[in-house]
Amino acid sequence: MTFDEALNHFRTGRAIGEALGVSSSRVSQCRAAGGFSYPMQCVLEKESGGKLVARRQDVPRVDSLKSAV
Repeated sequence: MTFDEALNHFRTGRAIGEALGVSSSRVSQCRAAGGFSYPMQCVLEKESGGKLVARRQDVPRVDSLKSAV
């Protein structure tokens, strides 16, 4: 899933953070990196009741993740 798909479903970054059990700052880092890791997507898929779908092709590239750490 893309960040925008998750945001569409959960409506706010804060709600995404609550679903993932992370801070709003971490959600912002994910947005800046270009999306969520596959494990995070899996959590969001479960929390959305399957309305969102985790997809490995939506995982940000590794060099993008370095800037979000």
